[in-house]
Amino acid sequence: MPVNPKWTREETLLALDLLYQYNIRLGREHKEVIALSELLQKAPIHPPETRRNNFREPHGVAKKIDNLLLAVESNHGYGVSNADKAAVSDYPRSRKEELAALANSLRASFILRDGAEELPDDEVFVEGKWLTVRHRKRDQRLRQRLLTKLRGKELQCEMCSVSPPPIDRELQESRYEAHHRIPLAEAEHESETRVADMALLCACCHRTLHKMISRFRRWVSVAEGRSLLGLAPL
Repeated sequence: MPVNPKWTREETLLALDLLYQYNIRLGREHKEVIALSELLQKAPIHPPETRRNNFREPHGVAKKIDNLLLAVESNHGYGVSNADKAAVSDYPRSRKEELAALANSLRASFILRDGAEELPDDEVFVEGKWLTVRHRKRDQRLRQRLLTKLRGKELQCEMCSVSPPPIDRELQESRYEAHHRIPLAEAEHESETRVADMALLCACCHRTLHKMISRFRRWVSVAEGRSLLGLAPL
C-alpha cells in the first residue's frame, strides 16, 4: 500500500507553530493536535487519491511535532529530516511571533479554499460586477517600483507582518507581491496608479486576501483582512 504524501512546507510550519505555542511534546489526544489534524485533512493540498485512510490523523500530527521538537533541541540532527531542519532554521524560537502570524494566514487560506467557489484567476467580483484584471502587466511594473522604493529597508508583509529569513535580497523580494490598496472598481478608471497606492504582501496573504474578496463578493482591505486573520491593527 502506498505511503501518505510527504509533509509540505506549509503543513510543517503549522506543526512548528503549534510546537512553539506549548514547547512540549503533544499527544494525539491534545485538542490542538486534533484541530490541526482536522484542518490538514480538509485542506486541498494533496489530492484524495494520494491519501491513505490514516492521512494526517492525530497520531501522525503528534509524531511530526515530536520530530520538530527533536530538530529544535538536537545539536547533531540525527534522525531529523532536511525539511524539518530547514523549517526550524528559518523559524527558530526567536521568530515564533512571525511564524504565528504566518500560521494564521495559512489557516485562513486553507479555510477559505475549502469548499469556496473558485473564480478564474483573472477575474474578481467587486461592488456588484465582474472586473477583469487588465492591469496585470502594469501591476508587475508597480511591484518592481515598490520594491525599488523599499531598497535598504526590511521587507515586511503589511497583512501578517512576517519578514523574510536572512537570505539574498533578490530571494527575499521573490516572496512578496504588490496589492492595490483601493478597490479595483476605482483603480479600473485610473490612468495612473501611484506606488503609494500599493501594499506589499507576502504571496500567501495576497492569495488569501483575493480569496476573501472572492468569497465575500466585495472589496476587502488589507486592514480588514488582517482583522479577519485575528491580528491586531498595525
